Amino acid sequence: MTKDVQIAIDCADPAALAAFWAEVLGYQVQSPPDGFESWDAALEAFGVPRDQWNSRPAILPVDGTHPAFSSSACPRTRPSRTGSTSTSVWRPALRATNE
Repeated sequence: MTKDVQIAIDCADPAALAAFWAEVLGYQVQSPPDGFESWDAALEAFGVPRDQWNSRPAILPVDGTHPAFSSSACPRTRPSRTGSTSTSVWRPALRATNE
């Protein structure tokens, strides 16, 4: 049985945060889907509004053994909570395997 975990962090600039953590952790920014040269091309083809293109980039471990991270756009600010972050941990339903 395997456990897939993805950690999501809300922030104002998801692409910048994803690039930062990819560098720090030795991860890679998730590649665009097969058949697309870039995420911009994929998102345009999928009809995603341009103002949402930087809303959910993800970074993945190079070796696949650690959790994936995604960052989500959260432009609202909370003056009383400067410097705080909002983090979510997501784990899909356990899958049956034939191991």
